Amino acid sequence: MKRMFSRVISWITLHEKHVVYGGGLIVVGGLCFVFGVLQGRGLSIDPITVMYPQTEPLMLPCTTEEEGEEATTKKNCKYVGSIKGKKYYPPSCTYAKKIAKENLRCFISDNDAIQKGYQKSTSCK
Repeated sequence: MKRMFSRVISWITLHEKHVVYGGGLIVVGGLCFVFGVLQGRGLSIDPITVMYPQTEPLMLPCTTEEEGEEATTKKNCKYVGSIKGKKYYPPSCTYAKKIAKENLRCFISDNDAIQKGYQKSTSCK
């Protein structure tokens, strides 16, 4: 035991400068942590709450090929698609909002869109 103790003491004296710097760094870091914790107790802030508006989904005027122009004022689209594409979306979907009015195609139901060769988009639910 004495031999091991003497080895530790000799190692400390050999590396005295590094031991002092390391110990000082640990003490300063510990003090900074303690003062930060004490300071932070007085700065408690309420958490941020994100509120989303509760609105009805956007409904675009619906025109189907069979009904013509009269349907624009009578009904709303349940799903929309582009005449240039093969996917259909709910009107509230960001992709649906990007479809130009002249390319917009309306569908009354899922079956209506599927019968016309469209597939439901997995991007928007």
